[in-house]
Amino acid sequence: MLTNTQIEMIQKDFEKYYKSLKTKGKSLDFELFGEYATSILNFYLGSSVLTISDKPEAAKILVNLFNAGLGNVISKEDQNEIALVIQQDNTLDYSVIQPIFEL
Repeated sequence: MLTNTQIEMIQKDFEKYYKSLKTKGKSLDFELFGEYATSILNFYLGSSVLTISDKPEAAKILVNLFNAGLGNVISKEDQNEIALVIQQDNTLDYSVIQPIFEL
C-alpha cells in the first residue's frame, strides 16, 4: 500500500507534467499519457521510490488523475484495463519525464 507521501509525489509529478504540456501548447491525450505513465512508474521503480508491488496501485492513481482531467469519461472497467497495460510496460523514456525535473 502506498504512503500518503508517495501518493502526493505521484499527483504532484503528474501536475508538473500536465503544466509542462500546457506551456508547450499541447494537450494530454492517450498516447502522451501512456508514455508518461509508463516512464514515470518505471523511473520510480528504478529509483527505489516504489516497489514492484506498489506499481499496480500507482498505475491506478495515474489513470484516475488522467480520467479526472478528461471529465471522468472513462469507465471503471476501462480504467482498470488501462492501468493494467501501464503497469505491464517496462518502457522508461527520460525525455518524456524530463519536464517534471525542470519545474
